[in-house]
Amino acid sequence: MMADRPVTDQPTIDACEAVSKSCVADLSQALVVASSPVNRIVLSRIAQRAYLKANALEPAEATRILSAPTPLSRPGVVIVDIDAQTRATSELFTHLESHRRASPRGLPLVITIVASRHKDTLAESPVDARVVRPVTPEALQPVIDRLVAGVQS
Repeated sequence: MMADRPVTDQPTIDACEAVSKSCVADLSQALVVASSPVNRIVLSRIAQRAYLKANALEPAEATRILSAPTPLSRPGVVIVDIDAQTRATSELFTHLESHRRASPRGLPLVITIVASRHKDTLAESPVDARVVRPVTPEALQPVIDRLVAGVQS
C-alpha cells in the first residue's frame, strides 16, 4: 500500500513531526537482530545482564518494526549480528541511520557483532562499536555499559 506523497517528494511538516516523535529512544530497551535463533538468545541474555530489556528479532522483522511510522517506543541500543544474511539487508542500517539523525542524542546506539575477517566492514554504517566473535559476556557487556553510560552522562 502506497502512502500519499507530495509531487515534489519533499517531507511535509506532518511527516517531519512523525519522524521526530518516532525517534524517541528508551535507553532501557535493547533490540537484538540476528538471523540465528541461538545467537538471538545469547545476545539477548548478555543485554539483560547489562540491565536492558531485550527484544530479539530476525533482520526482516526488525527492519519492518524500525520502519513503522509510529511505534510505541524505540530501543536505545541495537545489537546486530552481522552474517551473510544480515549483511545483505542494508535497509536495516538505513533505518537506523535515519533514526539517529532525527534523534537529539544520536540514538539508538548500534553495536555490531562481526567475524574477525569482517571487523573493518560497514565503516560507513551508523555503528558505535564492533565486537568480534566469539561473543562472550565479558566482551559485550562492558561495551554496552560504556556506551549507555556515555549517553546518560
